[in-house]
Amino acid sequence: MPRRHRRAPESLPPAPRPRAATPPWASVPDHEVRLVSGEKEYRCPGCDHPVRPGVWHLVVVPEDAPEERRHWHTGCWRVELRRRGLGRA
Repeated sequence: MPRRHRRAPESLPPAPRPRAATPPWASVPDHEVRLVSGEKEYRCPGCDHPVRPGVWHLVVVPEDAPEERRHWHTGCWRVELRRRGLGRA
């Protein structure tokens, strides 16, 4: 069977967003939201399931209480934003 020849793209695709950049939809007032990949297991407050090591997830840190930071699955944080009425997600 003959091989298919593929043409080289004429222009470069747009540069992807850096993996550690926080998605714009995830930001909320009075909280710092970071996209991270941790080395230990955390418990997601949205679903009460573990956030496994090496999985990209969001860390949400209240500006006035940094000791209350929480590690959320991305999908669980989307649901939480909708629940709070902040749902741009």
